[in-house]
Amino acid sequence: MSLTRQQVRERAFQALFAVEINSEQDRNLLRITLFEHNAVDDYYNQLVEGVFAVHKELDEEYTSFLKDDWSIERIPKTSIIALRIGIYEIKKRIDIPNKVAVDQATILAETFGDSSDGRFVNGVLANFID
Repeated sequence: MSLTRQQVRERAFQALFAVEINSEQDRNLLRITLFEHNAVDDYYNQLVEGVFAVHKELDEEYTSFLKDDWSIERIPKTSIIALRIGIYEIKKRIDIPNKVAVDQATILAETFGDSSDGRFVNGVLANFID
């Protein structure tokens, strides 16, 4: 059974979150666990490996848009992962419209965080689109 792009993003989010919490996490084991009986989607691999490879650069991208009294340490991990995915898709994936990247990252933040996380992610990512 194939998954929707949103379902693949959710699994990528879960893998990136697990690695963020525990850097020793086995990414291959995560892939097997997250996909169970579904075929591993190529986009999952591209998203997880792509975001993981440049996550520090992605963090630098959005921190310039934080208010003066905010630091990355104040941001929930769920929002950080959603921001990374959103910025990665905006900057590196020309096949994904920017608005779709923002909307999907917002949905991830709301799904794995709450509505205020979604508003935060949406507000920060709005700075990256025309």
